[in-house]
Amino acid sequence: MGKKCVLVSDCKAGDVISQKVVSKYGATIAVENTIINYYIIQKLAAFEIKYVWIYAAGMEGTPKFISTNFFDVKKNYKENVIEISEVVNDLSKGKKVEVAKMNKISNSIYKAINDEYYIVKCLSELKNSEGYVYSHCVNVSFYGMLLAKWLCLTKRDISQIVEAGLLHDIGQVKVPIEILNKKGKVDIEEFGEIKKHPVYGYNMVKGTNIVSDIVKEVILMHHERMNSTGYPLGKNGDELSIYCKIIAVVDAYDAITSDRVYRKRETPFKAFEILKNNSLEYFDIHVMNTFLENIAACYVGSKVLLNTGEEGEILYVPPHNITKPVVSIGKRYIDLSKEKSIEIKAML
Repeated sequence: MGKKCVLVSDCKAGDVISQKVVSKYGATIAVENTIINYYIIQKLAAFEIKYVWIYAAGMEGTPKFISTNFFDVKKNYKENVIEISEVVNDLSKGKKVEVAKMNKISNSIYKAINDEYYIVKCLSELKNSEGYVYSHCVNVSFYGMLLAKWLCLTKRDISQIVEAGLLHDIGQVKVPIEILNKKGKVDIEEFGEIKKHPVYGYNMVKGTNIVSDIVKEVILMHHERMNSTGYPLGKNGDELSIYCKIIAVVDAYDAITSDRVYRKRETPFKAFEILKNNSLEYFDIHVMNTFLENIAACYVGSKVLLNTGEEGEILYVPPHNITKPVVSIGKRYIDLSKEKSIEIKAML
């Protein structure tokens, strides 16, 4: 399918953006494959964006293209969850894992690197349909890949992040299942056991050649924090690699937006708020801001349930206020930054 550059004034509702649109300050306004609506056209003009790239096939060809891409990502995601579960189970039993098998899973994820809109849509739909540990590892790998791309890292670095995401939490299989699946609050002793999972995971791979030393370090240190309050080593931000900082951010985001046995998932917009409030203490501020500014735009077009009981669609996410998007309900526009009593209750 071809692409063409058009004046924003010539855009029509239903056109599909084929290349990310960024403001002159570097904030993402719309991601690739966003379906343009009237509100987005207004905002593009407000940010003085004169031209955008759109798919040239028109409304007849575009939905087919979108569906094909999305279903490919969805199919590969399910296969990746199954395959990484096999790898983790083999590692937990001390069995040898072939490098080729890890490369196959990593390459499957990497080939979707330019489909960020569909990746986010897929993870929103499927992230809790499989066993949490394995789906979480695949989710973190996808999110980590996108964040590494947004940080303009090299292809080699991004590949390392993909593998680190896939294996970062493998040590959880060594934690007693009754602790991981406990519905109530864990006690101090149980939490102490959970905090051992980075060491368990590191020990599972330290004597193998299936991954690099960089990936092994991430497995050990993805719960370290900028202010030295993390575990298991209590490292500070200056001692953490960019790989550890990336996985720390996306690991936290996926955990917050996933259902767990002891709590329900939060919406992405609530997660943005939680992470922004904790970013200075726990996470690298540049890494965190890059993730939030880019991931937020991926939710344009998502269906939501408001606390009023009404169902709507995300029309626009302001780059300067990502926790308060604009929602459409029929022909009404609701700006959540102005309607203080209205909030998103759930993603649909």
